[in-house]
Amino acid sequence: MSDRQNVDSQLGAGDPRRIGSYRTVARLGRGGMGQVYLARSPGGRPVAVKVVAPELADDPEFRRRFALETEAARLVGGFYTAQVVEAAPDDARPWLVTAYIPGPSLQQAVQDYGPLPSDALRVLGSGLAEGLAAIHRSGLVHRDLKPGNVILAEDGPRVIDFGISRALDGASATSSILGTPGYMSPEQCRGEETGHASDIFAFGCVLVYAVSGRSPYGEGNGLALQYRTVHGKPDLAGVPEELLPFLTRCLDHDPERRPTVEEALATFTTPVGDASWLPDPVRAMIEHRRAQAARLPPEEPSRGAGRRRRTILVAAAGMMLAGAGAWTASAWPDRGEGPPSTTRSMNPCDVLDNKLIQDHQLTDTGSPGGYDSGALRVRTCKWATAEFGSAEDGYQGYYTLAYGPASLELVERNRHRYPVDLKGLSGAQAYGDASEYPHACEVTWRTSFGRATVYADQPSTLIGGMGCDNVADFARSVFPKAPM
Repeated sequence: MSDRQNVDSQLGAGDPRRIGSYRTVARLGRGGMGQVYLARSPGGRPVAVKVVAPELADDPEFRRRFALETEAARLVGGFYTAQVVEAAPDDARPWLVTAYIPGPSLQQAVQDYGPLPSDALRVLGSGLAEGLAAIHRSGLVHRDLKPGNVILAEDGPRVIDFGISRALDGASATSSILGTPGYMSPEQCRGEETGHASDIFAFGCVLVYAVSGRSPYGEGNGLALQYRTVHGKPDLAGVPEELLPFLTRCLDHDPERRPTVEEALATFTTPVGDASWLPDPVRAMIEHRRAQAARLPPEEPSRGAGRRRRTILVAAAGMMLAGAGAWTASAWPDRGEGPPSTTRSMNPCDVLDNKLIQDHQLTDTGSPGGYDSGALRVRTCKWATAEFGSAEDGYQGYYTLAYGPASLELVERNRHRYPVDLKGLSGAQAYGDASEYPHACEVTWRTSFGRATVYADQPSTLIGGMGCDNVADFARSVFPKAPM
């Protein structure tokens, strides 16, 4: 679900009018794993209710994970988080309820009215640090802290959406490529173990966004953001000078050198008395949302009233499992969206077989990933290959197969058509990022769901020369197996 868009609050014919003891009164939006509703508790309080999508409700492994993570999230206390009120993981359509917070996300506030002033940054940092402390005390790692998951309330920020958090097993951390490009730690980008230090990295990225209006790793497609995070340096322009040393430590590539959440609390602790910490336009947004929630009917609307249309700006929906912006291996596109591509799997990792491994010297079985930023939903699978050189000599190369919308472009710098043999690839085009020896190359073709792309991005010593020919050969191998 995108926190930028306005959504129609009218309940549709297929929407439930009651979920457990909660009466639904409006739609808040759709997240990566289900529909979110504004509802009223039996006592009349507004709450956010997330109902899991049918295709996921039928997955036993998802149900098991949902139950474990929901129970863990319910243990999270603290003032600066959106509380999980109730959950029903065993229902035919699992659901959970969180507190409804009538405020804009940090992302929307900054996009609409610009970066926050430095005084507000200190209040924001204090609240986020306290929210993370509560999450970490409960044995969780949030793993998707980003501007869209921070709600600005009158009395301080709230950390929401533990959608891809995981409970720590003792002292061990968790791993898998989940998160939001531009706010993921380097270890997350590499699919390595992620612990509390990964949340501190995201904490630093969010604060940079708050005062600059951008991620410290810039903008662009998710793969490019991943690469910059792992190999580049953060852009800290606009950060107050007194906070530069601390935020530089937060964004250290080495998790061991990042500050702890306790150090963050000590750095940012500041009292919050009232809404004066927020700029006037943001305070007005909060009042608008509160008024909209108050105007929702206390009883079931009449047939005539049910036809009246309202618009509610999306606010906190609480714990939204694998929600928008998360790198995830969930099904894409959603059921009912767009034309069927064929019966071939929409999981790009499913094209792998023994012949593909042998023909292209693949050295692992594929690494699934992808991301969902609302307007751009992409599924990927990445394989290591020896075709570009020897891994022992430090020349490991990789192929990525991506399924995405028609606008998907993985080569973004100095992009131009590259002359390469595309025989057997009907309608395909090749692109490189240099006139003669590209260090990034893609072969891409249109499909019924948008676009399929084979991509390789390595130092010029690896891809140069025959590199794009290798990419085209790999594309020929996967072309007959990819959805059309």
